[in-house]
Amino acid sequence: MITMEQDKWLYHNTLKWKGEKKADLRFIESKQEIEVATPPEFGGHENIISPEDLFVSSANVCYMTTLLGTLKNMGVELISYESRAEGILETVDKMKIFTKIIIRPKIKAKETEEKIRMILNHAEKRCLVANSMKTQVIIEPEIETA
Repeated sequence: MITMEQDKWLYHNTLKWKGEKKADLRFIESKQEIEVATPPEFGGHENIISPEDLFVSSANVCYMTTLLGTLKNMGVELISYESRAEGILETVDKMKIFTKIIIRPKIKAKETEEKIRMILNHAEKRCLVANSMKTQVIIEPEIETA
């Protein structure tokens, strides 16, 4: 269960090592479990979700959920949404860090392009995961009006 206090939320997960740079990650609230591993570029496994995948996807998902809430609050009807995200991992001062995450949402809504852009910018500023990251998160939208 998500623990909540006034203006404070606590999220939980558990991790159980399975050997060979693999583990099962369990999200307690949803009871879902996924296999995770070190990525192949660091001596790990192909075709298994890595911490790097989760890091980039968390920004992508948070932006979408923030945008959905903003669209609803503004009374804008969403027709379609999909996005692609990529994270750039580089060596800086002998440390590997994500220097940038680029999210490319493709959105179609019943509203003017100007208002959609305003809502996209608002969601970008309000995305709590991106706001918590040290890396730069860039939004490059493609907008279609209906």
